[in-house]
Amino acid sequence: MNNKTNRIIIATAIAASSIVAIAPTQTNAADNIDQLMTNVQNSSTVLKWAISIEGSADGVTQPWSQYNGAKDAISKAETALKKLSFSDQLKYDARLTEAKTQLKRAQGYLDAITASTKIKEKTNALSSASAANNLDLVEKSYHEMTAEFRKQTILLDRVYGQSTRDKIRSVVKGPAEKLISDLKNDVTVHMLTKGAMEDIRTSRQAEASRKIYEAQAILDANNLKWESTLQRSLTTVATSLPVEITSITRIDSTTLNLKLNRAVSSVKVSEFTVDNSLTITNATLSNDGLTVTLTTSAQTPSVKYSLKYKGSSVSFTVPGSIVPIQMGNSTTQHRDTSEVLALSGTFSGYGYSTVRVDIPTGVKVLTINGIENNITGAKNVNVVPDKNGTVTVTFTASNVSTPVLDKVITFNRLENNRVADTQTSPTLNFYAPAKTGTISNKNVHYVDFYNNYFVTSDGLKYILKGNSDTYKNEGVAVSLDTFKAALNIDDTVTGTYQTASSSSFNISVNHYSVPLLMDTQFSYKNAYGYRMLGNQFEFSGTGQPNYEVFFFKNTGAYLGKVKMGAAGTWKYKTAIEQNAINDIYMVQQPAGKVTPAFNSGTVFRVIEGPFNLQSVGEGKTDDGDITNEELEFTIAPISRSNAFVYRDNAIITQSAYITLKDEDGTTVQYTNNKAGNLFTKTTNGFKVKFGPTLDEKLAGEILQVGSEPGLSGTLEVIAVEGVNNSYNNVNLVSKLLITKY
Repeated sequence: MNNKTNRIIIATAIAASSIVAIAPTQTNAADNIDQLMTNVQNSSTVLKWAISIEGSADGVTQPWSQYNGAKDAISKAETALKKLSFSDQLKYDARLTEAKTQLKRAQGYLDAITASTKIKEKTNALSSASAANNLDLVEKSYHEMTAEFRKQTILLDRVYGQSTRDKIRSVVKGPAEKLISDLKNDVTVHMLTKGAMEDIRTSRQAEASRKIYEAQAILDANNLKWESTLQRSLTTVATSLPVEITSITRIDSTTLNLKLNRAVSSVKVSEFTVDNSLTITNATLSNDGLTVTLTTSAQTPSVKYSLKYKGSSVSFTVPGSIVPIQMGNSTTQHRDTSEVLALSGTFSGYGYSTVRVDIPTGVKVLTINGIENNITGAKNVNVVPDKNGTVTVTFTASNVSTPVLDKVITFNRLENNRVADTQTSPTLNFYAPAKTGTISNKNVHYVDFYNNYFVTSDGLKYILKGNSDTYKNEGVAVSLDTFKAALNIDDTVTGTYQTASSSSFNISVNHYSVPLLMDTQFSYKNAYGYRMLGNQFEFSGTGQPNYEVFFFKNTGAYLGKVKMGAAGTWKYKTAIEQNAINDIYMVQQPAGKVTPAFNSGTVFRVIEGPFNLQSVGEGKTDDGDITNEELEFTIAPISRSNAFVYRDNAIITQSAYITLKDEDGTTVQYTNNKAGNLFTKTTNGFKVKFGPTLDEKLAGEILQVGSEPGLSGTLEVIAVEGVNNSYNNVNLVSKLLITKY
């Protein structure tokens, strides 16, 4: 007989003796308290062994009789205790602690077996569904079983004693967990497949794609009970999913990578389209059918492209720098078709007047005042300037393969739908890169000696690759430097061009009829002419080497001639009539010939006269605070016999400034584009908008502090710098006073 059997016999004997002891009727519970306490101890001991695996517990049977016996004994003892004195109650109540502990442990044991029964029922239901090969029923039973398992296993963990707890767990928890593990992946794939099908029905393609991918990953990594059935269902759903691009990556200027939401078997170039004149020349599919590599034509820096494939679209922006150019600058722009330029024009003092931007053929506007606008010329678009009266556009060539020659963009301020003021960009040339091939008697349009390239009349750019290329002048081999020195506009070039290897160039015909040009210092010449101050004027420029240049004045009075040197440069100085218009005619022709007619050449108008400030207007307020005031300064016109002849336009530099002095000696310098100060050109001169104060400080630099802080009273304009007409700065010939501001 083992120890466990001995413990059961002893516990039974104790229980029997307790029954005999309490059989007589009790007339006074206080007299029998010791006997009642003995009954509690005996019944709780029986219960202790009934819920312990070391006793009679088997993890399946619920010992309700032992539990109820102990509970009843405790209840009777507690009733009797209430009739005792307080001190006796404390003494006997302490003896009930152990019995109550066993009762609580027994409750946990009973609850655990109840929970085990519920888990077992759900486990059996799931096993039956699995045996029936009904995936929908398996999924339903799986969720019911796992929900019950999560809820009831909490009760299993409340059983006292490790061995007893493990015994109850082994009855249901182990089998349940194994069944969950065996069916988890099948149920998950089944759910994901159904979920993907519903997502496709409701056009949630991205969600469907994610679920298909996740389900396939589970199928690929595990052995499933219904693997073939689930794979067929998933493949059917995946095939019904519309193909979409999930991401696009720009590899370089001609290569793109696309990721698809599902695998495809093949791709064609014709299935892909891109806007903004970008073309696709090749499409390659990866082995897994999920990645497409596209080869494109050259992508334009800073341009945003949208790509479409089978109904889906993605966008990407090509990185690149933007080259700023100045409105009104007469320097011709020689640019590649891939470059992006920025152009700004300011119409200050006109609030939010509409500005019409005229876009020429071959030019594509990308943004206007920072907002994306894909507009391709020849078109015009009306724009509202920003708060400073500024319009800024970024633009490039419409197509990287198509040159654009001799174009301009104009900004036109409109008043009552009529053009009131116009600003014009420099002349724009976008050159396309030449391709490998034969150069067949092409005329030269432009030569850039410093950057080693020339452009032919069709706008194609040919790069001279140093000593790796071969050079000839009319068939005679020459060095690179000699070739560049001989190469001129309108020369004829032949040869073979290679983009990645050695090329050959030959100047087959040297063109000797070079146009007569003025040097760039005379480039600022508006519709009226070139304004200067002085008695004499020296012309300079370039022309046909060894030719002669003849000079005539006004109605044809012959002034003289000069012979150009071997390099084609020339200079000529002549007297200028004061405060008058001087029209100078220049004609070049071969040396030694008779004097030509004066009106057959180039005319250049010089207007002699001072560039003076005439007056200053008043501010809009009369509060004695120049902050935020805008004052207009008028330039004196040139007059002759008291009649108006000409008023020159002002050129305003970025660092122009004006210096003001008040009556107590405070002197302040206000600089353009600094601290909110802004100088802008007007029809009769220029305006100065004085910036706001910051922390009670003036928007200008204080050069001298007077007796009182700040500017007050009548202000004197004591200096204006950086406002000129390209020849000299504006002059202060008389005292200019600002009285209302």
